[in-house]
Amino acid sequence: MNRLTDRTLALAAVYQAAALTDSLARTGNADSSAFNSSLYSLFQQNPATTAEVYGGVSGVRIGLLALRKQFTDPDRKSLDAPKYALTLLHLADGLMKEPIYTDIISEGIEDAAGKLDLYEPTHRNQIAAMADIYKQTISCISPRIMVKGKPLHLQNPDTQNRIRALLLAGIRSAILWKQLGGKRLQLLFARKRILAEAEKLLEQAI
Repeated sequence: MNRLTDRTLALAAVYQAAALTDSLARTGNADSSAFNSSLYSLFQQNPATTAEVYGGVSGVRIGLLALRKQFTDPDRKSLDAPKYALTLLHLADGLMKEPIYTDIISEGIEDAAGKLDLYEPTHRNQIAAMADIYKQTISCISPRIMVKGKPLHLQNPDTQNRIRALLLAGIRSAILWKQLGGKRLQLLFARKRILAEAEKLLEQAI
């Protein structure tokens, strides 16, 4: 895969984390396959390809669809998910300037990875661990993501943990996007190229 393909996959993963966060906040539910892929990505430290970070191209299908919709037919009445995605990209910049926090994240994920024989990435214990990492690090960086939704769901501790774990996964993908040469100006000036690549990837995301 080329750099544009890799960047599009990583960007789609950011949008996927945002879309799933929005779904959890509003309905208490989120696509289980996409959720699993997003959480899975946190534990992939030495993948051979970008696609492998998400278990294959299909792992970010929800994100590719969200990215395509945002570029072609954005929902003017529901701006929360796109806002979360853009904030994740912004937070990635701040996080990369805070080595103390990046060390906490790396150590926390490494510790959780050591328990994969006991708990899968989506086990509630692992989700709680990822949520705690998020609270110790990303929550301390500005701007904070203010998730909007129904109080019934936002006040549920399990839902809170799932949202924080997803946002941590979104940050991981935002950093990967930047490492692959992604820049926020590309969202304005390279939209056609990104969209065309997303369409190609969606054909593979069965």
